[in-house]
Amino acid sequence: MKLTTILLLMLFSIPLSSYDFEIEIFAAGDGSETKIFKFSDNITYRHFYSFQNWKDNLGDWGTLECAGNHTIIKNKGTIFKNYCKGLNQEGDIFWLLMDRNSIDFEAGVGKLKYKKGTGKFENYEGTECVYAVKFLKNGNATFQKARCNYKN
Repeated sequence: MKLTTILLLMLFSIPLSSYDFEIEIFAAGDGSETKIFKFSDNITYRHFYSFQNWKDNLGDWGTLECAGNHTIIKNKGTIFKNYCKGLNQEGDIFWLLMDRNSIDFEAGVGKLKYKKGTGKFENYEGTECVYAVKFLKNGNATFQKARCNYKN
């Protein structure tokens, strides 16, 4: 009976969704360019260009160069589009798109998709990830973590 209970507890503690790798992205406000346009009292538009660092749980790491926009609609939410070009320590390149619609500017969940790649990243084309982002309170840095499934 105890063994059955232990086995059932172990079974239910296994995550139901599987993924093939995780990627973490770290961004600091230094080196970023942000333009803010207040369309009205209800809408704020941000256009940005930034440099970030990333690492994955497969031992790979590198840099990201990103450009995108972010629209905040008061009492309705935020719409975020980010286009990035990544480079790893071996010189392989990938391009990805990050997309998020959420209630808050400071945190949220979105989708990340590998669009194209060279070297090892050719195999990542079409790979989709779910990511979460959190801004520091002063807005000068972000931390993002994504769980990804290889496209089969």
